[in-house]
Amino acid sequence: MNKLRKYALAAALVLPTVFGLGANSAKADSIVINKQVAGAVNVRSSAEETNNVIGTIDDDSKSYEIKDEVNGWFKIDFEGKEAYVGMPWFNVRKETEVVAPTNFRKEPNLSSEIHEVLEEGSKVTLIEESENGFVKVKVEDKVGYIYHNLLKAIVDKKAEDKANQASQNTSVASNNQASYTESYETSYTVPTYTEETYTEPATEYYEEETTSYQGDSNWAKEWIAQRESGGSYTAYNPNGGYYGRYQLNPSLVSYGASPAEQEAAADSYVYSRYGSWENAQAFWAANGWY
Repeated sequence: MNKLRKYALAAALVLPTVFGLGANSAKADSIVINKQVAGAVNVRSSAEETNNVIGTIDDDSKSYEIKDEVNGWFKIDFEGKEAYVGMPWFNVRKETEVVAPTNFRKEPNLSSEIHEVLEEGSKVTLIEESENGFVKVKVEDKVGYIYHNLLKAIVDKKAEDKANQASQNTSVASNNQASYTESYETSYTVPTYTEETYTEPATEYYEEETTSYQGDSNWAKEWIAQRESGGSYTAYNPNGGYYGRYQLNPSLVSYGASPAEQEAAADSYVYSRYGSWENAQAFWAANGWY
């Protein structure tokens, strides 16, 4: 499963929303005027609409670091002065980093040229969601695209959503259990749902697959798929007969196997051998194969 070495990113997936973050924006986050809602925005000396305008912002190529947030206003540094602008007129650009060596592409597709391959931990600024599962980002003075599962902010958001859902399930189960205890003097126990029993909806790889195995989905699995096949379900290496998205051995996946069959076989192989896709990714990074 180490025969094809391609740095490529994959097909469209649903992105967790990490853009437009308000109350939880970190100091590293910045704002840029949203020209779709305002041609120019007044900059004020205080967080209120009074006779306090000290300038305007109309350039959507310039960003301003968020210093604080006050009752619907962003506090920024404007021409060396402490200033405030209204939140509705700006888009938040969040700074994050890549979780693995990552293609920084010129366009949001697999055939696009690559600006460069970013090292793990490289800082990027999120601009907006794009097509094909890519996110438009800025790296220093360059704008391009990175696959969403390789961006820490999105990986963390998915983990947070999953944990919140698990917490809600646990809370509901606990409330149900308390209700049964009050109503019945029996030993009946309501099942408790935890993070381990909650299954995050899996990515639908092919829309035409109406009833199929969906497969586990996380950044480590995607990382391996990109290095093995560029994310292609039809990639074939005649030297050994390795086939598909995960370049599986012919004894695990036959030539022409469907995406559903490949997903099931890959999950089965990885969990039986490594216990998790994260462990498999660590082995691949150290050895160049899995």
